[in-house]
Amino acid sequence: MALDRVTFEVPKNAYGNLVDQMSEQLLRTCYSFVIYCRDFSNCLCDAKGNTVMQGSGDIAVHVGTLHFTCKSIIDRFKDDIHPGDVFISNDPYTGGTHFCDVRIVRPVFVEGELIAFTQSNGHWADIGGSTPGSFDINARTHFGEGLRITPMRVYAQGRMLDDVVDMIVGNTRARDDAMGDFLAQCEATRLGEQRLLELVEKYGKDTVLAAFEECQDYVERFAREKLSSLPEGTWKTVDFIDQDPSRPEGLIPIHVELTIKDNKVHYDFAGSHPAIDCFLNGSESSVFSAIVAGTKFFFPEIPLNSGFYRFIDASLPA
Repeated sequence: MALDRVTFEVPKNAYGNLVDQMSEQLLRTCYSFVIYCRDFSNCLCDAKGNTVMQGSGDIAVHVGTLHFTCKSIIDRFKDDIHPGDVFISNDPYTGGTHFCDVRIVRPVFVEGELIAFTQSNGHWADIGGSTPGSFDINARTHFGEGLRITPMRVYAQGRMLDDVVDMIVGNTRARDDAMGDFLAQCEATRLGEQRLLELVEKYGKDTVLAAFEECQDYVERFAREKLSSLPEGTWKTVDFIDQDPSRPEGLIPIHVELTIKDNKVHYDFAGSHPAIDCFLNGSESSVFSAIVAGTKFFFPEIPLNSGFYRFIDASLPA
């Protein structure tokens, strides 16, 4: 470890507090009842998009996806990220879950250097589509489920892009609620940025960045130590979705094979049913989210960040 244990513990716990403060900010300022019922998650990511810390009250479906969203924004905008920028996405094909889960991502700079991202993900009550609430069991394609927001910029160097934001919230059935939730999420990420800059001022940039790396290494070591106490082997199971709406009555199987070997966990979904004609299919990110949430259930004492993902891999059919 580059940091002594006391110096490491202080920022590690500060990062958890930072993200939970973001959650409290969002809870107190959101407009929609869905977010008020805590259907949201927040996180702190490093400059590469890896998760440094997620909130202590995050919901399972978001776990394991927020780093995908952050990395997709980094890939999309590359060298075109500036202080005061804010980005938005709800795209399941670039790391999201479903259209209602809208992610707001804010880069954090110190003396012109990009050091981190703060991210807030909230379930908007409606994102358009063919039915109120944007859940249409009869939709055969994602176009019936609402507005797909690929990674895009909504603040440019501190200035809100009103036309872009108006286009997004104007495609929902509850425009005022959507705008309120959007602003609440932006403010949550701004609060996270403020708290992180306070830590940089107090402990120095080098210490904060070293703690980013060591938080992830710590979680990986902790998880692998726990994993080493489990027997190696392979286990198989199958579960079912009730029905494909466009086909005759019949269960839809999902096969999972779990292998623990060499201090790693591998999941294989080979043999699962192909895509069905409704919204219950899983994208790569949402399936990985399910894997992480299921694995994390057995290690409740371990904090969650990208270090947890280092010992997990999966084979996912298209």
